[in-house]
Amino acid sequence: MAIPENAIATNIIEIRNISIGQSYKKIVILIVLNLINNNIKFSKKWLIILIINYSCTNNLKVSESEILSASSWSKNDQLPTFEECVDLNGDEGLLCFRNIIETEMNEFISDKIFPLDTTQYRLTIKIDSEGNFILDELYPYNRLDDAYFKILKDAVSGIKKALPAIKTNVEEFVEVKFNLPFRFNYE
Repeated sequence: MAIPENAIATNIIEIRNISIGQSYKKIVILIVLNLINNNIKFSKKWLIILIINYSCTNNLKVSESEILSASSWSKNDQLPTFEECVDLNGDEGLLCFRNIIETEMNEFISDKIFPLDTTQYRLTIKIDSEGNFILDELYPYNRLDDAYFKILKDAVSGIKKALPAIKTNVEEFVEVKFNLPFRFNYE
């Protein structure tokens, strides 16, 4: 990047935050002002348009606390769900959602052989913005070997796609994580 001879960096961060579009606008304004300064005729309406264009470019900076506040989950946001649970409200909808997850995982692992284990596990499950299920974390992890962990991971990823969560203030599908208690049932 070429820096003009007379340029003085007042703040390194400001230089990095200037977009290419803003740079072009500033260059055009400087050229226009230079032309006016050198008594070259220039239409007043073009000057006004350029000044308005430049003044409308605002360098909004959003603080981290504002971003976190807007990102926090609110009661208006929509939790992930399945088609079968859409018409159910509140706790009934959550129960339907949980039952489908448990049923699908149980069907997947029902014919698998696991070591005798009475440990209460906590599965941290992520549902991405497309509705895919991913096993993000297992606690305690060191109690299962890699082969059994892979079976649980496959059981989670084998859950059918959900309708993803929606952050209503931006109307976007978002990724969510939740914890699911899990224990092997030997019946």
